[in-house]
Amino acid sequence: TVTKGNSSIVVAVLDTGIDPTHPKMAGKLVNGYDFVGGDGDPREEGSRANFGYGHGTHVAGLVLLAAPDVNIMPLRVLDPEGFGNMWVLAEALRYAVDPDGNPSTNDGADVINMSLGTFRRTDLFDDLIDDITCESEDDDDDDDDDDDDDDDQRCLQTGGVVVIASAGNGGDSVPQYPAAEPDVTGLIAIAASTENEYLADFSTRGPWVRLSAPGDKIYSTVPGSHSQPGGDHGTWSGTSMAAPLVAGAAALLRAKDPTLKATDITARLISTATKICGGAPDRVDAAAALELLPKQNDVTCTSTAVSTYLPLVRR
Repeated sequence: TVTKGNSSIVVAVLDTGIDPTHPKMAGKLVNGYDFVGGDGDPREEGSRANFGYGHGTHVAGLVLLAAPDVNIMPLRVLDPEGFGNMWVLAEALRYAVDPDGNPSTNDGADVINMSLGTFRRTDLFDDLIDDITCESEDDDDDDDDDDDDDDDQRCLQTGGVVVIASAGNGGDSVPQYPAAEPDVTGLIAIAASTENEYLADFSTRGPWVRLSAPGDKIYSTVPGSHSQPGGDHGTWSGTSMAAPLVAGAAALLRAKDPTLKATDITARLISTATKICGGAPDRVDAAAALELLPKQNDVTCTSTAVSTYLPLVRR
């Protein structure tokens, strides 16, 4: 009714790659890169015998479920088992915001989704995500600062990139990064909620986790197989599945109002979310964020039941 997004809005999916032959991806992909293999073909590698195979395709499908008319920039940063390293991730983040290396051309992503994490915090991610979200723009015109002038120019043009990151599947409050990067309002850490509006028991939680989204038994796209060529679908659980639904909602907001800064978008998503049960972070409400409907009333909690379904992919 308000927007389904549009082809000028790009969501970068930093993950295991993507199945470009899946019918749901037809006409939805912009050029990406394989930072694991070092080439321009970021397709999923491996097979269903590999733990992480299909993860990126599942995540990308959920972005498109929330925002059907946006485009996906697939960036492969994880191997078929779902492992990567921070240097590869840092390279991909830089690529996502400026693929051609020219800050005067606006060819970067509007939203970045990272359904991945590490327990190790680094200054590298601190500074990089701060730059990407344009958290601290340099307002003066002297050169006696540590800011990158290219970043300043990009921030003036774009208002920053919204960064969405899954909180993790530890079932505890141990911070995982980059989701737990402190004091970056252009970034949101996402927990997983269940169908009965509770926090999923596998979901990482804590004061740094700002929103929930559905993440338990979520149906989306996966690569095809010999028995199902041309794309398939599957049901997975995890905060990995919750994050792209919020990334899609952020893309809808940017499509509706391209003048919104990254920090404006994250603030809107948080302020219009609905309170749910069991101490969970508020659950995203795309309709309220887009001002289609007023903010929903808090959920009435009639059960203490939580999910006992273990995530198939632990991100």
